[in-house]
Amino acid sequence: GIHDNLYHRIVAMDDGKTQFFLVSTDILVFPPYFYDEFCKELEKETGIEAGQVWWTVTHTHSAPEVSSPDRYTHVKNPEYTKWVKDALIEGLREARSKLEPARLGVGIGTSLANINRREMTADGQYQLGANPEGPVDRQIGLIRLERLDGSLVALIANYAMHATVLGEQNSLISADAPGLVAEY
Repeated sequence: GIHDNLYHRIVAMDDGKTQFFLVSTDILVFPPYFYDEFCKELEKETGIEAGQVWWTVTHTHSAPEVSSPDRYTHVKNPEYTKWVKDALIEGLREARSKLEPARLGVGIGTSLANINRREMTADGQYQLGANPEGPVDRQIGLIRLERLDGSLVALIANYAMHATVLGEQNSLISADAPGLVAEY
């Protein structure tokens, strides 16, 4: 079943010399060869080169695998993998077509939403759990893109957290906490 939708979130930027695309996809991971194959296909279809695209993932554990690397034993799903690639290429085309004059601003803030997951047990061993006293990166980096009239185009956030908020009992497709934050 589906808890919430998965997305490619794409921002296109152009300084008059170079177009740049920042992408965040609601998947767990992709292997380097998958990225390389995708970039070749993207350049062939759109002229967008690999160096123009920064592609990251939200690392949700509640999304289907794409192009399962050999180190995993998950069943490969070539139809889903192709759909992810095709949807991203179409999304990049769409983002490029919607370029408009804008201003860019940057900032940093603090968020207390994450926690160290290395919990020390009574016998001094570590296990996955909650360690509120453990080190974490609480900084949130922000990029604001706004139209010349000041209206918001996009607010991009970078924040360190592991997308496992729904827990191992969840078996529904979800973008987990990063998806909820991005939707907000």
